[in-house]
Amino acid sequence: MNGTDQGLFAHVAEAPARLRTAAIVATIAVALTGCGGGGTDNAASPTTVANKAVASPATPAADKSTARLVAPRHAHFQGKTYKQWVVSFWQWVNGIDNGPFYPNPLISCSRPISAGQSGSVWYWTTPSPYFHALGVPNAPQVCDQSADVIPAGTSILLATLDTFSSTLLPPGAYTPTRAAGERAIADRFADRIQDMFVTIDNVPVNDIESYRVSTDRFTFTAAFRWVFGLPEQIYGTGTGAADGYYLMLRPLPAGPHTIHYGGRFHYLPGDFGPGTPPPDYVVDVTLLVTIAP
Repeated sequence: MNGTDQGLFAHVAEAPARLRTAAIVATIAVALTGCGGGGTDNAASPTTVANKAVASPATPAADKSTARLVAPRHAHFQGKTYKQWVVSFWQWVNGIDNGPFYPNPLISCSRPISAGQSGSVWYWTTPSPYFHALGVPNAPQVCDQSADVIPAGTSILLATLDTFSSTLLPPGAYTPTRAAGERAIADRFADRIQDMFVTIDNVPVNDIESYRVSTDRFTFTAAFRWVFGLPEQIYGTGTGAADGYYLMLRPLPAGPHTIHYGGRFHYLPGDFGPGTPPPDYVVDVTLLVTIAP
């Protein structure tokens, strides 16, 4: 979601307090207070997080690489390209109703990872900076999903730092005046992403820059309580484009795992209209998951 209009800043500022609050208590990383697993919003204590990290399986000394765990960027995975999986992800997440029982995962990582999932590939999304007051510093976030056990043999499309643009969005920086501008806006804001990193059980993923994926324009159906359509009550069929960093994780071994990822959005003058750009939006997320035997 990115654009040249200056409206995003104003849109975020005018969003209902409950939306902005929920958005951050789980924002991108990524950086916020801990998200409780299994649908709770209880922040994990430092002791709990440390214990879970210790419990993560140690990588054998003979294999300190994550290459076997991440599908190659330009390979087909279960019959689809990365670009096709990313389109499928955005169609999925835009179709999720925001409440009343669970928030849309773009707002909060407190939503159980199993909610709304099916098949052998599940999606993980990072709460979006679109819902965060960009003038307020972000903080590291723990998304504890360890109580919601993932079935054995399940792959995870990990959406880390990314952007989305659509003419269906309310007026703002991520909203083009014409559908043809959707990809240009998504690409421009993805260009602002810096200092990316991903580790799986403390082992870094190499060459993370190669996992950038830019989609073509695609069609999606926004839920009635579309996460981007509040409070204007916008929903229905639209087109959009996305760009950012996505990793297809092959099925992880049984047991607990710690996935740590992040980076920053370094905004430039003009991104949100005239005036000084907002400070860097830092993403730092620790995702705790458990895989069934």
